[in-house]
Formats: sequence, C-alpha cells, structure tokens
Amino acid sequence: MSAGTILTDDAEAVSVEDAEARSWRIDVRIGDALLDAIDSVHDLRAIVITSENPSLQRMLVDRARGRRIAVVMGCTDDTMRRRAVELRVDEWYRTTAPSEEVTWRIHAAIARATPSGAEVAKRVENVEYEEMLYDALTGLPTLPVMIERTRAPFKDRGELVVLYLNFVRYSKLEEIYGWEKLDGVLESTSAAVREFLDENKLRTTKMMVSFTNDDDFIFFHVPTEHARAATDREITDMTVRLQQHVGARLEAAHGEEIATLVDVYVGSAHVYYSPKIRLERLIYRGIREASNAAKGVEERERARRVADLRQTLRDRSVYVDYHPIVVAETGKVFGYESLARGVMRSLRSPEVMFEVAAQADLVWELSRLCRTRAIEAMPQHLTGDQLLFLNVDPHDFFDPELDSFDVEDPKCVVIEITERTAIKDYPKFREKLQKFRERGFRFAVDDAGSGYAGLGSIANLEPDFIKLDISLINSIDTNFIKQNLVETMVGFASQHGAKVIAEGVERSEELETVKRLGVHLVQGFFLHRPGQLGVRAASHTVGAPG
Repeated sequence: MSAGTILTDDAEAVSVEDAEARSWRIDVRIGDALLDAIDSVHDLRAIVITSENPSLQRMLVDRARGRRIAVVMGCTDDTMRRRAVELRVDEWYRTTAPSEEVTWRIHAAIARATPSGAEVAKRVENVEYEEMLYDALTGLPTLPVMIERTRAPFKDRGELVVLYLNFVRYSKLEEIYGWEKLDGVLESTSAAVREFLDENKLRTTKMMVSFTNDDDFIFFHVPTEHARAATDREITDMTVRLQQHVGARLEAAHGEEIATLVDVYVGSAHVYYSPKIRLERLIYRGIREASNAAKGVEERERARRVADLRQTLRDRSVYVDYHPIVVAETGKVFGYESLARGVMRSLRSPEVMFEVAAQADLVWELSRLCRTRAIEAMPQHLTGDQLLFLNVDPHDFFDPELDSFDVEDPKCVVIEITERTAIKDYPKFREKLQKFRERGFRFAVDDAGSGYAGLGSIANLEPDFIKLDISLINSIDTNFIKQNLVETMVGFASQHGAKVIAEGVERSEELETVKRLGVHLVQGFFLHRPGQLGVRAASHTVGAPG
C-alpha cells in the first residue's frame, strides 16, 4: 500500500505499528468537517471514526462507500458495535484493542475497499486467510493456529491436556434476544474464560482457541517442565469454579435472565505424543474425546434437572414475577405479564424449566402449576382495570384441564399465545380460542416477528394485542429496517383494533424510538427488573430513580 491519508476524528484511534502504516498521513477532523473532507482529500485511503452520533456515522459510511473509501469504526461499547455491524463498515474494533490489532483492522479494511487488481486480490486473499485464523468477535486464535503453536511444546513434553468448553443454549439465546445480544454475550464469555484461566494453575500455557463464528471454546494445556499435568479431580474442581466464574460475569454484564439461561459443560482428554501418529490426528482425536466427555456431563446434568423438576412439581416450588406493561406515552401501568420461575436455581429460567419439562413429557403439569400460581396472586398485583397477561402454549389448549380453567373475572386476563411449536391445525385451534373469547378472555400473540409467530399467525388468531419480539426492539434506535417493520406493524394493528406491545426495552433510546413509531405499550428491563419495586416512568432518563 502506498502512502496516503487516514481521516479520523481521534488521532489516538489510528495505530502505526508497521513500516507501511508509518507512511500514512493522519488527518484529524471533527463532526461535519470530517464529512466534508471525504470529498476534498484526494489521497484518502481510509476513515477511522469513534463518534457515537448515529446520524453522523451513517452519513460518513454512505459518503465513503460512494468513493470506495474504507471505513473502520472504533467501538466503545456494545451499542456502537451493533451499529458498526448494521452499517456494514469494512472493519470494527474495540477501542481497548491492542495497537497491532487496530493496525491489522485498518489494513484489512483498505484491502476490501481498494479497486480490483492483482496486488489487491492477493492482499484480500491474505486478509481472508487471516480472518480464518482469528475469530473477529472474540479475538481468539482458531484451531489451525493453535496446532502450530502447540506442536513444539507438545513434542517436547510428550503430553497435552485438551479442555472442551461446551456452552449450552447460546442458539436459544440468539433465538430469543437476537444475534446482537448473543455477540455481546460471547464477548463477555470469552473474556471471563480467559480471565479465569489466567488466574488458574493452568495459566502456564496461554493457549485457548475458538472455532470462528462458533460458541464453543477449546483450551490446550501443555504442562511446563517438571510440572505434572492436572489430574481429573483437579479438572473437575476447576470446571465447577469456571462455571461459577462465567455465570457471575454474565450476570454482572447482562443480568440474571441471561446468566440463568446459559450453562457450560467441560470435557477433558489427556493426549500422549506418538511419533508413529500424525500430530494433527492426535490433537483432533483428543478434541473429539473431550467434546464427547462434555456431552456426557451435559446428559448427567439433564437427568438431574428432570429430577429437580419432578420435585418442583411435587412441592409446587414455582414463584411468579409480575412484569409490568406500561402505556408508552404516559408510563402508566396497563397490566402485568406473569413470568413463572423455579425456586431451584437450576430451573430459575422459564426457558430452561419448560425445556426440561418437554424432555420429561411434563409440560402440561408444569403449565398447570404456573397458571395456578399466577392466578393466586392476582389480587395482590392488579388494581382497577389492569390486566394480567398469562403465557399459554398452543399445546396447552389440548390439555383437558385447561377447559376448566377459571378466574373470577375473565375480562382481566389476556391469554398470551407463546408459540414454542408451530400451530398445525388453525381451524381447530381457532375453535378452542373462540370458547375462551365467549367467556371474556382476550388474546395476545407473543414474539411477533420471530419464529412461528409471523404475519400468518397474527392473521389467523386475530389477537387483541401483538407483542413484538425482543430481537426487533433490540437496538431499534440504530436500525432503520426494524423501525420500518415496527411502524408497519403498528399501522396494521391500529386498523384492526389491536394494540402493539414492544418487549425487551432495555435502553432509553429504544423507548424513545418505539414511542415515536406509535407503539402503544412497552415492557422491559429499562422500566422494571424482576424483583424491583416500582416501575420507572416512561419519561424518566437512564439513571433516574425507579
């Protein structure tokens, strides 16, 4: 790459870690001046921006794209990272990243944006190869890199311990909250694992890898000279502490809802070097053995949780969080959604609890208990004309006991259809719903815009309320496609006499955006967290007392 100008709003954002980078001329501009410079600087190679202004970010990216200028974004937090992905910048990095990574990101961005040619094609090929070697999200090296780094010490020591860290329900987390949330959780997870291993006795070997774009991690440990390898007992003990450490970090960063949804199972394998067998095969066999061991741990844990669920059903050990749904414009409490949770920590997450129930064929029994618990406490939570939103799976409508389900005033209850599975026979299902409508119950479609709860479901069920999935609301303030979808849904609902509820509002910017789009009702952690007394008024700003 020849010398050229790097345009930035922060001189410290541009690193000069190699000879080629030192030939760059750094031009610092702020605000609109940065935008104007895109057209006036003739030898411009890339733009490195750290501004948190969404409008400026979008204008800079659009104008730079028109000139085929590379854009790199320095992200201070998850919100900026999500914007970078949404805007499809050429590269992004955490502002806390080491200087060599920043330099590599700028090089990679320029390679992508430069017009085609033999030299550029080769550079792009190198960039793509480098991306295969390092996971862009976590920054961890991938397996090919780690095999090469391990080759010499493995041969010298003659043994290798492989740890396979299997994180369960990350796909479920992505399904519920969207990929932006999962990316943030993966970053927190990798940081927590590295932190733990650095402080553990295995810190002597800093060799940890991930599969690129995957959510499982592998750790190679070659004991140092004169040190014995960790025993199975020590690894088991370490696993317990690792689970606790990762759980605590996830809860601190993302809340208990996320932490209780994620489990980590660790399997290990001891591999001994043999010159007769190719080293790569030895390592891959060790990884498979460790992976199978992790799955064995998971199976034993699943059996234990089924036993916990049976005890929960016997003891009726389920409690209910009443999560407020408020009027978007005024902040007035419109009603409460009942969220059932197990008393045992292993069953604290509703998703986990019902997953275990499905495995044990106990869904109807658990649903009955959750409904009963929710109704029992209605008098203590509902006042005036407030409504109770009660989650019911479509399969529950074929439970003979549901027909006898009764409350003092059905008009106070909204049955929220939570589609964990597809509704296969809509005519028969609508007949079931009609009987409840005749008794005064109202209906809501949950998680609209995700999974089975699509437009067809809404049209078939004719709900009184449409609950927008959290993945639609997450970062909606920076995503214009989401805004258009929500605005369209609000218009559709208003024409058919239904109200739209935005789930998962976690930031003031999201709240202001859904209000502007005409959403009628909102709920989320920004307004109320489980166990929190009171509800934050919709007009409050972040940090205001609840």
